[in-house]
Amino acid sequence: MDTLNIVGWAATIFIIISFLINNMLWLRIINMLGAALWLTYGIIDTSYSIIFLNVIIVSIQFYKISVILRGKTL
Repeated sequence: MDTLNIVGWAATIFIIISFLINNMLWLRIINMLGAALWLTYGIIDTSYSIIFLNVIIVSIQFYKISVILRGKTL
C-alpha cells in the first residue's frame, strides 16, 4: 500500500470515528484530524477540490473548537 492510500484510509477512519462520538469537543477534534489527513491526501494527489473542501472544514472545526474551549455556547 502506497503513502497516498495510507493517508486516505487513515482520514476515512478518523471521519467515521468522529460520527460515533457524542462529546462535541472530541467530535470536532477527531473530525478536524480526519479533514487534515484528507487535506494532506489532496496535496499529495494535487486534487484542488479536496484541498479546497478540507481547508474550509479544518478552518471551521478550528474555529468551533476555539469557541468551545472559551466556554461559549454554539
